[in-house]
Amino acid sequence: MKYSVTMTENVNRIFFEHLIREDGQEDLCFAFYKLSTGKSRQTGVINELLLPEFEDRNVHGNVSFNSVYFDKVTSYALANNLGICFIHSHPYPGWQGMSFDDIEAEKMLAPRVKAVTGLPLIGMTIGTDNYWSARFWIKEAPNTYQIYWCESVRVVGKSLKSYFCNDIFPESNFGEEFKRTISSWGDSKQQEISRLKIGIVGLGSVGYIVAEALLRTGVKNLTLIDFDLVELKNLDRLLAINRADVGKFKVDVLKERLLNTELISDLNINAVPFSITEKEGQEAALDCDVLFSCVDMPLPRYTLDCLSFANLIPVIDGGIDTNPKEDLSNIDQARWKAHTVGPERICMQCLGQYKPEDASLELSGELDNPNYIKGLPNNHFINRGENVFGFSLSLAGMEIQQFLSLILKPRGIYYGPKEMDFNTGNIDFDFDNKCRQDCAISQGLLGSANETNKSLVIKHLAAENSRSKYETNRISKKNKGFYAFLKESVNSLFSL
Repeated sequence: MKYSVTMTENVNRIFFEHLIREDGQEDLCFAFYKLSTGKSRQTGVINELLLPEFEDRNVHGNVSFNSVYFDKVTSYALANNLGICFIHSHPYPGWQGMSFDDIEAEKMLAPRVKAVTGLPLIGMTIGTDNYWSARFWIKEAPNTYQIYWCESVRVVGKSLKSYFCNDIFPESNFGEEFKRTISSWGDSKQQEISRLKIGIVGLGSVGYIVAEALLRTGVKNLTLIDFDLVELKNLDRLLAINRADVGKFKVDVLKERLLNTELISDLNINAVPFSITEKEGQEAALDCDVLFSCVDMPLPRYTLDCLSFANLIPVIDGGIDTNPKEDLSNIDQARWKAHTVGPERICMQCLGQYKPEDASLELSGELDNPNYIKGLPNNHFINRGENVFGFSLSLAGMEIQQFLSLILKPRGIYYGPKEMDFNTGNIDFDFDNKCRQDCAISQGLLGSANETNKSLVIKHLAAENSRSKYETNRISKKNKGFYAFLKESVNSLFSL
């Protein structure tokens, strides 16, 4: 199992202002986390902290806390079912290791925290340049706690800033292939981009292009989540597929294509033929630092919306809306929008990217009912199938721009949702980037982690049918191959 920690920009600012002192001395505090559990990574999601009052700790070059402060922390954690983080500062920059005193202090705290909360202690250290390091103390035997360093600490909000443990995530040696990319923003930013774990949910025309763009930007860890099989109707819209790919999982076809580029020697691709609403799809998504939402149905959008705020994972979403003229003599209008949702940004629901009632309708299964669909108006989203590769290409480009802006934040500027009007050629940007104050997603789910995650897992009939169809086709092809071999063998015997 791997480990990481994430927090909002607001929480990070409070930590920095308290812990990095003008007098250069060390300081400390406690915070609280909820656990977010993916397939191969556990993440401590920090959304609350309890700063010490004057008498709660002793600052004397180094720093120590009093028992009264720890009692307040454990009481609050126990009452609210939270894990505990012990956080202190070091008076120098960069990634922070641990002194002998640091190790002894956390080793002393680990069993007490485990006994009170049932969860491991998370220890964290911040440097003067706001560089974080973190570790989980895991109980492996009676009175035996093992330290596991976190692969990353992420600060999420208007931008995404990641701090990596080089022993776990060493920097890459990019060659001539990425010379021009790196020259645009420098090696430091390239190292940050390349080490991010990025998931793409939905591998239609947009998702395929996004994956290609991320590979050629130097991203080494990609997770592809989609249960669909390649069909004939996909051939005009999926990048670099052909008729031989029909009947295969989209995730498998794309994985093979990206690996065959041989552009990145240590490229890691996780192909997940499940829905984001299924346990396997959700767990794969929770292993990621950033998610691309390339879906066109309300339920997966709702799921990604909730996962984003509950687990502090930025989600880059987009969609295309096109209409032909009634007599099909031309296109009437086309628009496509890209935006980043997540902590300290707007949610998809407040932005109007889906209606809760449509997500509930899909959850009920009615959208898989042909008789129900027959009664819906022609302009209902379920009856809309228009798409054009050129429009998908433009939307994918806008989503990649959202991603790069989130990481690079050039000149300290960030931007919110953007929408392209094909008829006029204008890009509209006058959209809200904050949720309503009573928003049930951004306010009600923020930092809730596994408490929310578990409620989002459901059976997905279409995904199960897709995997069943694939398995049936696989067995059929296998049998045909066997019978062809048998026939050839019999014919060879008779020819003798």
